[in-house]
Amino acid sequence: METYIHPSDEKIKEFIQKLELVNKDLKEIIHSIFIWFDFNVKYSRLNAPFYPLQRSDLDVLNMLSGTCGDYSNLLVSVLIALGYESRYAYVKVDCYNNPQDHICAAVLHNNKWILIDATLPYRRWHGYDCQHKEYELLSVEEFLVRMKKEESYWTEKAVESGDDKYAGLFYAPWIHDDVIEDTTEKLESVFYLLAFENKDKYQIFVTYLVYSKENAFSPVMCRITSDAIYYSFSEKKVDNIWDSEQWGEEYLDIDVPEKRKDMYYENITRSIQMNIPIVKELILEKCHQWCHN
Repeated sequence: METYIHPSDEKIKEFIQKLELVNKDLKEIIHSIFIWFDFNVKYSRLNAPFYPLQRSDLDVLNMLSGTCGDYSNLLVSVLIALGYESRYAYVKVDCYNNPQDHICAAVLHNNKWILIDATLPYRRWHGYDCQHKEYELLSVEEFLVRMKKEESYWTEKAVESGDDKYAGLFYAPWIHDDVIEDTTEKLESVFYLLAFENKDKYQIFVTYLVYSKENAFSPVMCRITSDAIYYSFSEKKVDNIWDSEQWGEEYLDIDVPEKRKDMYYENITRSIQMNIPIVKELILEKCHQWCHN
């Protein structure tokens, strides 16, 4: 079974040497890796949306992009190479008390398992010894078996739908995170999720996310179909950013009231104008061909 980590590979050794991680304490090691992520890696699958479904440590170094599980593969590989006992954490409720389908690394330090999370927003304020609320620790072997089963399942679904190359879109439909503002006080980004209703229809859910060290909220979201764009605005106080009860009336893009066109609306609109053509070129045009084969 092909593995996701290669702690003995020369490229991992070169990465460790480049960041001068040897003989540093754990906190210094993680700080250096996080800085490298800040300047080099994007949360995105747009450069290779179909395969690999789960990017290995070497894929992340080569592609300089990926999602949470991919980031964790690199972290776990490096930590093992440096002599630390490491695992994966499968997160269900994060440190902001938001439900998530999320993965981060875990390392045994001073006889205690602590979470290391390289994904934004956690990396910005909470990445070292991250206090996620609900998670399951998995060994490297357990994680490999679970993810390979996931890959096989979605590959089978893609084959049933017409073409196995679309497994990547079924398996990891979170395709891009466009960072709007990233400071020591605040992180704002626009998150893109692709959803298939069936093989003939798709929707793209675009959500504006605002994080600080203490809080998280979502002021506006957009739903994009093959022939229309709709906006919704958060109107109700809810327990988490993904609660669908927060959204008020849905407006066609041409009908959004002027009073709704605040900074968040302007930012998400600019992001959509920049990124949706890329999404459609790389993914949706191929889906259109698939749907008509």
